[in-house]
Amino acid sequence: VGLGKPHLMHAIGNQIKKNKPDAKVLYISSEKFLNEIVTSIEKRTMENFKNKYRKIDCLIIDDIQFLEKRERTLEEFFHTFNALYEAKKQIVLSSDRPPKEIQSLVDRLRNRFESGLIADIQPPDFETRSAIIKRKAELLEIDVPDDVCEYIATKLKANIRQLEGVVKKMKAKSLLYGEKISINSA
Repeated sequence: VGLGKPHLMHAIGNQIKKNKPDAKVLYISSEKFLNEIVTSIEKRTMENFKNKYRKIDCLIIDDIQFLEKRERTLEEFFHTFNALYEAKKQIVLSSDRPPKEIQSLVDRLRNRFESGLIADIQPPDFETRSAIIKRKAELLEIDVPDDVCEYIATKLKANIRQLEGVVKKMKAKSLLYGEKISINSA
């Protein structure tokens, strides 16, 4: 959580479109995917749903773990996944944990997920966190001394959003109180 999976997924979709402008790329959250399935079942428009999802070149679904324990949704996703896979289309999924740790994921889906490339995104190291803080400060047009960057990078290790939030808070506090940014203000 907070490591930029949606940004990475959008970058993948954008690169596919750059390399192949006519490609049909669809990015969707698992929640929206679930809602579309439910609506299609209720309105008896599953054929429209199938046409939308099975005739694309790349399907990108964020937070696939939220579909666990949703048997009907997983069943439809399984068939959609197979249709795209058999047509040699691209499928990109994100999750906050690896497939083997998604408890109620049916085995046939888990096996398919594990047959692809799995990228384990870890929290950034100290140098990367420091660089993120400096870049966020640059974008917000504030001066954050190196010792403050190091202090923050030492304290916040797991979440890029936290780093961004701290830089924004430091800017607001600096503007509000007219103080220079220091370790004390950080």
